[in-house]
Amino acid sequence: MQETQAATMLATISITMIDQHGQSHAIDATPGETLMEVAKANDIAGIDADCGGCCACGTCRMEISPALQQLLPPASDDELAVIAFVGDDSGMQRLGCQMEITPEFHLAQIKVAT
Repeated sequence: MQETQAATMLATISITMIDQHGQSHAIDATPGETLMEVAKANDIAGIDADCGGCCACGTCRMEISPALQQLLPPASDDELAVIAFVGDDSGMQRLGCQMEITPEFHLAQIKVAT
């Protein structure tokens, strides 16, 4: 069975988050939560989430690998505008408040954008 198919049967999705200090955190997330909510609940350094998840501040930026990004829905125009406003042009950053945990995140490594 493929890992993603196996993840669809899990009640939790295992993710590794790398905080702003380079510290690795193994986290179990519930499908439907956002990456921002999971990061805040686990005290991940570097995720301030000043706007509370309204896609307005850019303080929940995370680096997502190109391979994982291909599996996710594309960023909305609002999300892209916030990311552009904070000055990222790498194409690897997304807002944690705009990404809902799905099976595609199982065993992913997510890094807080610095």
